[in-house]
Amino acid sequence: MTSVNQLDSYFVNLINSLMTIERQPLTRLEEQRNKLNVTVGVYQDARSKLLELQNTVYALQSNNYTSALKESRSVSIVNRPSGSTVLTASASSSAVVGTYQITDIVLAKAHRVRSDAVTYIDQALGYSTGEGHIVLGGANNRSAVLEEGLANTVTAISTAEIDSAKKELGRGEYTVEVRNDATAGWQFRLVDSNGKAVSIRNGTSLTETTNGWQSIPTGGGDFDTGRGLVIHFGDGSGYQAGSARVSYTSQGARITVTESDSLLDIVDRINSATYAENDGVVASIIDKQLVLSAASSGTTYALNAGNVIDNGSGGSSGVLHQLGLLAEGSTAFKHSAVQEASNATFKVNGLTVTRNSNSGLSDVIAGVTLNLAADAEGKYATLSVYKDLSSAKAALNSFVEKFNAVVSYLEQKTSVTSSDGRTYTRGVLADDMVFSEMRLKLFSLFMNAYSNSSAYSRLRDIGLGLGDNLQASITDSTKLEQALTNDLEGVQALLDEVMQAFDVELGRFTGTRSSTSYVTEAVSLLNSQMTDLNGEITRMNTYLTDREQYLYDQYAQIQAQLVSLTYMRQMWASIYGTVNRVI
Repeated sequence: MTSVNQLDSYFVNLINSLMTIERQPLTRLEEQRNKLNVTVGVYQDARSKLLELQNTVYALQSNNYTSALKESRSVSIVNRPSGSTVLTASASSSAVVGTYQITDIVLAKAHRVRSDAVTYIDQALGYSTGEGHIVLGGANNRSAVLEEGLANTVTAISTAEIDSAKKELGRGEYTVEVRNDATAGWQFRLVDSNGKAVSIRNGTSLTETTNGWQSIPTGGGDFDTGRGLVIHFGDGSGYQAGSARVSYTSQGARITVTESDSLLDIVDRINSATYAENDGVVASIIDKQLVLSAASSGTTYALNAGNVIDNGSGGSSGVLHQLGLLAEGSTAFKHSAVQEASNATFKVNGLTVTRNSNSGLSDVIAGVTLNLAADAEGKYATLSVYKDLSSAKAALNSFVEKFNAVVSYLEQKTSVTSSDGRTYTRGVLADDMVFSEMRLKLFSLFMNAYSNSSAYSRLRDIGLGLGDNLQASITDSTKLEQALTNDLEGVQALLDEVMQAFDVELGRFTGTRSSTSYVTEAVSLLNSQMTDLNGEITRMNTYLTDREQYLYDQYAQIQAQLVSLTYMRQMWASIYGTVNRVI
């Protein structure tokens, strides 16, 4: 049979027409899949919007630790000299509302001393600590003394090495506080001289720390804080609540100097050394003189023979003496202080306050942290602490916004609309009555009356309502402001009931704080249907590919036969034509 190299366009068009008819079932399957894909997307969008609403609902429940429905505090600073900062401040929710006059400010200063001048700061000095070392920022060896124990409870104190990545306790007085918690049993914590809890090892962990109460080791024994101090507890018999007083001396940084070192090298070693908490020393070079400054201000952290130790016999000779920082044959400084250590002093409503530092002063005004600015010396300012309900208002506004977004979205996706009265468009969720019912339920929850301990029973009682367009809003901002300001607990009581009802309803759909999720189950069912459709589509595509090839093969044979017949007709025509001419 004659072969065919290319199928005639007539047969190609015929095959295409036949395949168009054959593909109609496939087209219907693909349309079904596309519709399911759109529906899944809408379900997922709906869940996302419901989750956003549920998050605002969660923020308005007072029993949640992240609740925005709490009275906070804000501060303002006025009555200060023009162009001056004087101070900054922040307040916690426990701060007492009031006005505080801050006057007669004297800033704390860090102790600063100097050496003699050298000829060249970048050339070898020829000084050496030999086999010894200079000690800065503490004693040659750390030590601790139990000044006052707690019978049968805190029995002794010792020292140990510092945990990796932790900083040693600074020198000073500490208190080991002990209590018997009704739930956790005997507990303790370490507190510094300012009454602040100190971060120490959390149990036996070498990495985790805590400044909170933690359990005394079972059976007592040693507790290593990981910061240089070891607390020895009794064996558990006869424990008593109270406190033990500890005096701690930190170990200073050990600096070595060689004859090839310049003053620049020495300064670099001092500044790169590791120091205990608040016991740091900062070195600089001014007019070719070594200047040492205490890293912390205040008289407590002044530099002296206890935390600046030369490497010579008794600390009365060595590199620091050769530099002229320390006086010959003495542990005293050679020169008068460049700046004497001094404490910050100021008056708060006429009461004089003294502190080592100018910043982070959290124990002056209850609940307030003060920071004296660099320009505060001799100046004054008025600090006002007032109630701040902005977070509660913002949370309510967010709830209203997300509520409107959800109900508007559900209306759009569940409605049946018509632009001309003859043709209608159905929303993707129009056939899912669950969402239509949910929208109505949300309106009902917004308008319902709720039994609670407050004078409010409905959201409209605190200024929230629904308009004629079924959009929520704060309809009476004055009523809301008064309710939040004068009866925050009452507002909390109402909203706890309202938002709990919303949370339960939304949780059925989102799966958050619920064991089931309508949306998840619906999407799972749709995905299962799409899996089946994908299988059908794959089988149909395989069939159509085979069918199209079959038609090509069949029509190719027909075309080959036609071509063969054409050749035969031409041959016979040629034969009969020759015969006719002979006759």
